[in-house]
Parts: sequence; C-alpha cells; structure tokens
Amino acid sequence: MKNIFVSFSSTDRIIKTSPIQYFHQAEIKDEFGKYIGLLGKKALISGGARALRSIEKSLVNSLEQSEIDWEKIPFRGECCSENVSAMIDRIEEVKAEVMVGVGGGKSLDTAKTAAGAAQVPIVCIPTIAATCAAVTPVSILYTREGTFKQVLFLPSSPNLVMVDTSVIAKAPKEFLVSGIFDALAKWYEGRVIFSTIKEPDTFTVAALKLAQLLNQQMEDKAIKAIESVMGKKPADEVRDIIDLNLYVTGMIQGLGFFTLRGGAAHPVHNGLTVLKESHTILHGFKVGYGILVQQFLENRPMNEIKRIFSFFRALGLHPSLKGLGIPSNPKAIQKISGKACIDEDMKKMPFPVTEEMVVSAINRLEELAEGT
Repeated sequence: MKNIFVSFSSTDRIIKTSPIQYFHQAEIKDEFGKYIGLLGKKALISGGARALRSIEKSLVNSLEQSEIDWEKIPFRGECCSENVSAMIDRIEEVKAEVMVGVGGGKSLDTAKTAAGAAQVPIVCIPTIAATCAAVTPVSILYTREGTFKQVLFLPSSPNLVMVDTSVIAKAPKEFLVSGIFDALAKWYEGRVIFSTIKEPDTFTVAALKLAQLLNQQMEDKAIKAIESVMGKKPADEVRDIIDLNLYVTGMIQGLGFFTLRGGAAHPVHNGLTVLKESHTILHGFKVGYGILVQQFLENRPMNEIKRIFSFFRALGLHPSLKGLGIPSNPKAIQKISGKACIDEDMKKMPFPVTEEMVVSAINRLEELAEGT
C-alpha cells in the first residue's frame, strides 16, 4: 500500500478538520450526480452489496443524467492494506477523477484512504449512521482477519458528504444505535482527557463543550429516535441523531484532533478485536461497552455508573461480555486487557493503566450486569 499518510505531532494544533461540504436532505439521492459532477466526470463507486442496493439505482441514474461515466468496485471485508491497495489500482486503471464511497465505516475508510493515495477527490455517501467515518480525515486500519492495526491520519477531509435521511432511517436500527455509542464516547473520553490538560486552548475547550452538548442531546432524543426508526416513521429526532452521529461527532474530533483524542473506550474496543467472536459486533456497541469499562477505571461513583448502564441498556446494549456474545472466561479477558492497556490512546489516561486494572474493571462490569 502506498505511503500517503501525513506524520503529525501533538504540536500541530493548527490542523483542524471538517468535511468541505455536508448535505443532509431526504431524497437527495436523486441529485447525487449533480454534486459529484462538480468534482469529476469519471467516477469510481465503491460499497458493500447491501449499501449499494439501498441507493445504486438512484445514484447511477443521477450520474448518467449528469453525463458522468462510472465504474464500480465492490467492497468486502475489512479496511485493510490489501483492500486499499486493490482500490488504488482500480482508481488508476479506470482513470477515475473522483472516488465515491458508499456504506458504513469500513467501506468509507477504505475509499477515503485509496482516494488520498491516488490523489483524487472523495465523496462519502453514508447509508448508515454508525460512525463519523463519513466526515473525518481519519481511517481505522485492520488486518485482513479483522484485528485492529492502527489509526491512519489522511491528507485531507472528504470533499463532499451527502446524507439522505430516508436511506439511513430505513437501515436496521442497530446501526443508528451503534453510532450513538460511538458519538457518546467523545464526551466520556473527552472529559477524562480534558482533566489532564493544564492550559487547554480554545479549540479544545470548544470540543469539550460540543461533546457535552452532544451528550445532553443524546440523552434527550436518542430513545425517541430509535422508536421512530422502529416504527418506520422518521421524525425530527432521527435527523438530529444522524447529524450528531456523523457531523457533530466529526467536528468534535476535528476540534480536538490531538488534544482530546484518547481515553479507554476505544482501546477496550480495540482489545475486543483480538477475539474473533467480536468481529461481527458493530463498532459502536464495542465502544459503548468500553465506555462503561472506563467508568470503572476512573472509579466513578457507582450511582453514576448505574445511571449510564441503565441508559445504555435502554438504547439496546447489553453491557457485558456475555451480553455481547463474547467469551468472558479469564483467558479471554486477559487477552482483551493485554491489547487494550498498550493502546496509544490508553496512555493518555490521567494515570497509568495496567493490564490488571483493565481485568478488574471488566470483571466489575460483568458483576454489575449479572446483578441487574
């Protein structure tokens, strides 16, 4: 895979990110071509089979109406070096002028990474709101087998993001719920990292304030939004949650690109990926589990942990290894903890986190789950 990744340091605080354009509108799928055509007249489309089924007819029709030639490359599996390299080769083979990524996080991350390497514009069309991948200049690289490998910082943000409420609202509710947990991590991880910063700059303060607002909005609207999706009647809450999951979460990450990035929730997620049983579980559900493990690591008051636990369960997460369908024996917990505690983001916690501490936090969460 070509080396396109920019090497940033924690002193590069002037680098703040967001997508160049973000359109969110019901039935915008019929106008995709009009906007994509501003970036190029030869498009390469990538997406998983289910994602493409949800919009392919409208996307292709709109491209052809705008006189845009197009080719397609299917996405399967992981955002891994092998898939990225294959996509780069395809971009160069068809001489694509613009890359169009369709689907969820791993599909969009692969398309973003390949487009960056080939130096063509990237258009992201999320068909689910399960992560903020559509709007960020960051990709998560896994092995071909699905184990977390590294975070990639890309040369630029997506050029264009187009969100169709009607498409995302028709997706299984689990995807929206996954995005809610991934978004909430910006608050729970952000606040603990903020406590370690002696003189936070304006961007960092803004990121934390925005994360706090996001958390409050989620507590006010998330359950209603999920009920609306289940009832197949998208309401204002659904649109708001989509924007929180995608754009607002991406903005928080952009504002706190280095200063607030860290914590325990995502490292615990990464630790879970060492177990093959976790590979079919959506990213956000594993992050939600990690948020609760982090509360025990922080030694937060038990009444506060129980409140978060109840809220997460109301959203549809069974916050335990058993509830997730992941082995909960001592050997499995040790594997999870061993990978989590050496994660770069875990090292930003206000105190050193050992493998034994993660094991203890996981066991305490399992005990809470069994008792409620």
